[in-house]
Amino acid sequence: MNERPWKTSVETEELGNRHYVRVIEDGTVSIKGFRSQADAKAFAQGEQARLGQASRKD
Repeated sequence: MNERPWKTSVETEELGNRHYVRVIEDGTVSIKGFRSQADAKAFAQGEQARLGQASRKD
């Protein structure tokens, strides 16, 4: 099977004064909002670990 890098991804974004984590898993997109950047980063790191992705330094 041909693996595509976009099939599984964890991305963070800031809009206004909210921080969002977008998790793409097998083509399904989930978005969760946080009030603090620290909470968003912690959630993103947990999702990266769950999905078996190496942690990236942004």
